[in-house]
Amino acid sequence: MENKVLGEIGQYLGMKKLKITMEDKKVMTDVGGKKSIGFVSGVLNLVRSQPHHLALEGSTVLQKSLTHHWLTYCTTHLFHCPTHEALTTCLQYLEQELKNRAYLCGYQLTIADVAVYLALHPFIFTWSYMKKEQYQNISRWCKTVQGDERLGKTHKAIHFSRTQLYCGSGRTH
Repeated sequence: MENKVLGEIGQYLGMKKLKITMEDKKVMTDVGGKKSIGFVSGVLNLVRSQPHHLALEGSTVLQKSLTHHWLTYCTTHLFHCPTHEALTTCLQYLEQELKNRAYLCGYQLTIADVAVYLALHPFIFTWSYMKKEQYQNISRWCKTVQGDERLGKTHKAIHFSRTQLYCGSGRTH
């Protein structure tokens, strides 16, 4: 999963000379001769290798810290969910964290949003409208993130219902 997401981040950033390999169960990236070991350092290496993408790491110390947190969360939790229950736990955590935020690191898109979106896209793409409604904050966030034109070029749009399926009001006719 780490290889796949790193490769897709490289595409997202428009990287031409990117080499990704696995060595001793660790992902290694090589961007124009600059090598890094591990997913987090690999992603940050990709972002930092192009000055016009530096804002994707975050513009404040807090955003940068949150970006590092979410990239680490990907490698320690999200990428290694051995069971459906483990994935559900990750989704519940993500749902809670997105409760009061437009993006994972505040109010602007960061590379952490891109990484988590790329990791979750294959799953969310297959969800029913009912499942998407169960995770309303993730669905809202997903809808916002997929509005980025670079992601739209490489990934199919996830469709969301405009009407609420179940209002839960308990009204009778």
